[in-house]
Amino acid sequence: MQAAIYDGKELLIKEVSNPKISDTQALIRVRAAGVCGTDLAIVNGSLQTPTPIILGHEFSGDVVEIGDDVDPKWLNKKVTSEINSNIDFNCFYCKQKQYTQCISRKALGIDIDGAFAEYIAVESYLLHEVPETISYEKATFIEPLAAAYQIFEMMPLEENDKTITIFGLGKLGLLITQIAFLKGLNLIVVDGSHKKLNLAKKFGAQHQINRFDGVNIADTIKTYTNGLGADIVVDATGNPLAVNDVLASCRTRGKIHIKSTHGVNTPINLTDLVVRELTLYSSRCGPFKKAINGLKSGEIEVEKLISKKFDLKDIKKALNFHMKNPEYIKAIIRI
Repeated sequence: MQAAIYDGKELLIKEVSNPKISDTQALIRVRAAGVCGTDLAIVNGSLQTPTPIILGHEFSGDVVEIGDDVDPKWLNKKVTSEINSNIDFNCFYCKQKQYTQCISRKALGIDIDGAFAEYIAVESYLLHEVPETISYEKATFIEPLAAAYQIFEMMPLEENDKTITIFGLGKLGLLITQIAFLKGLNLIVVDGSHKKLNLAKKFGAQHQINRFDGVNIADTIKTYTNGLGADIVVDATGNPLAVNDVLASCRTRGKIHIKSTHGVNTPINLTDLVVRELTLYSSRCGPFKKAINGLKSGEIEVEKLISKKFDLKDIKKALNFHMKNPEYIKAIIRI
């Protein structure tokens, strides 16, 4: 099969053997995969991974083969997959049903081979059926949409949580924007792209701040919030230099939620965090069922987040477009 393999220096298309499945695994014929900021961080060298490795973890496809211990219902199903594999179901976190934090976990496309390939083998407990009303391309948003929902799973809303500011309007930031709007929050968004800011406005953001307009972001946010700052501030920038603006934009005793996984050291004003008694949250993978229902119901719109589609052989071009074009939101790899 054809696969996009990162060898520690560059991403190359190579011919490799099809994955061999174990008794507990399913073989998926990949139909579409999305380019994620994590893929870019790996190729840029800022996020270290084992190499060589097939990248890609946002994908959908069809189950074409199953192991002896896999429920026959999965054969020929249209599916997507969670990314946390190698779960031992016996560690401290598994006993709390916190499987995404299993001590033994390995993430598809980050720790072990992923989906930028014609086929991928996954454990059957990771599978989720994709409704026929959701296209293969839209289904690549299920994993990041689940991560967006996870913000509000980890960070429950309280009575005084009225205003949220989202820094960074890539794919994840725009998904968070839509969920926050559905939750009735007043929305302020920050990005350097007029296109993305306008799209966030269509998704319900009342205030848009372009970070290249020369304004003091925190002061501007205070003008929208009676001089206090936002009740909740989310970092989805992938930029370590944004974090202190994120802190400064939050009201005293407000909530900060970090979503960036850029893999590099991040300077943070701990004194401000402590003195103003800010609460720091973080989250990663989330509930796939909620994400699937969000797409199926039409509450979450993703078509406008697809910037361009590429064939697998052109994956290097897809990553280069992302790195050089700040207007890009998400590229889809058709396989």
